[in-house]
Amino acid sequence: MLFAEGVAASLGAVDGIVVDAIAATAADGERVIASHQPDVALIDYGLPDCNGIELAARLHARRPELRIVIVTSLVDERLVVRAVEAGCSGFITKDQSVDELVAAIRAAAEGEALISPTLLSGVLRQIRGRSGDRRGDDLSTREREVLTLVCEGLSNPAIAARLHVSHNTVRSHVQSILSKLHVHSKLEAAAVATRNGIVELT
Repeated sequence: MLFAEGVAASLGAVDGIVVDAIAATAADGERVIASHQPDVALIDYGLPDCNGIELAARLHARRPELRIVIVTSLVDERLVVRAVEAGCSGFITKDQSVDELVAAIRAAAEGEALISPTLLSGVLRQIRGRSGDRRGDDLSTREREVLTLVCEGLSNPAIAARLHVSHNTVRSHVQSILSKLHVHSKLEAAAVATRNGIVELT
């Protein structure tokens, strides 16, 4: 709880970020999130009454548009696979600076995937081919190209630079991809694309 209070105090001083509430347990977290309806939820992996990914899965099932970021001391591939399956937007570690934390929250709010490209590649290889649904059949050629770069872990500005188009154009393509895949973040889109074989991993 001391860690959460310290983070809340730091974030409370940042323009454009409002800390709605702090909770010490998963049960309290579910109540305050239902009450306050935040855009982004930071969830400690090591909660006393369940692990953070279990809570994330319950929250995602009730409110898929909520951006969920797991706070942990160590990020490994197995943990990330479980988090992706639970609908999380990504991870931050407890040793990150306030500036890095703020950037991560803002990126999560924009739907960015908070995970390194190398780690994302390993995770997507593990979940490849797990689903047989038909989501993605109506993606355009350009959307598939953008989605492939999403699966490489590129941010919207990096995709724009790679394709020589504007940031707004990429954002429009990403929003269309999310809508067609019925997901709410780029990390979820990458997971669906990999499970369904929409993109080829190299």
